[in-house]
Amino acid sequence: MTATNKARGVLPDFCFNSVTQIRPAWLTHMGIRGLLIDIDNTITRWEQRIVHPAELAWLRNAASHGLSLRLLSNGLPRKLAAVELQTGLKHVSGRPVKPLPAAFRRGLRELQLEPSQVMMIGDSVFTDVAVANRLGLWTCLIEPMSDIDFPGSKLHRLLEKLLKLRRPADPHCDYRVAPAP
Repeated sequence: MTATNKARGVLPDFCFNSVTQIRPAWLTHMGIRGLLIDIDNTITRWEQRIVHPAELAWLRNAASHGLSLRLLSNGLPRKLAAVELQTGLKHVSGRPVKPLPAAFRRGLRELQLEPSQVMMIGDSVFTDVAVANRLGLWTCLIEPMSDIDFPGSKLHRLLEKLLKLRRPADPHCDYRVAPAP
């Protein structure tokens, strides 16, 4: 792995500007075999139901590298259905409520992988990173695709900024400023 130690607190293992910056070959080289991927402001803008071509191409590239992919979102059912239709990916079954651990555990069961083989990719420390870290999943925080957000997420973003949580546990794993591996 590129990170020297798996993060256990609220800080992510890695930070990138967008999912398209993450190279699937790098993930597989690290031993990652599956991805849990947030939807809103991670692969779509919060206010839109469409997945743009760059993110669609990235998802296809990740799958072509042998990565198993599952969507994990608190989004509205009609948006989840639209994204599933566009991407061909399944959403974690049931009505996952992040940041409850049950949603992440269900995703792991559906991927049939151990936590150390899975990375959670999302735009929120509080709903995507903290619980995934606690369960032993690798975590990747990306910058939100849009400034438009769910009102509760705006509060999370303010807290993340005030508490300086939008940084990786290991400063060498911040690929927003350094070249991506």
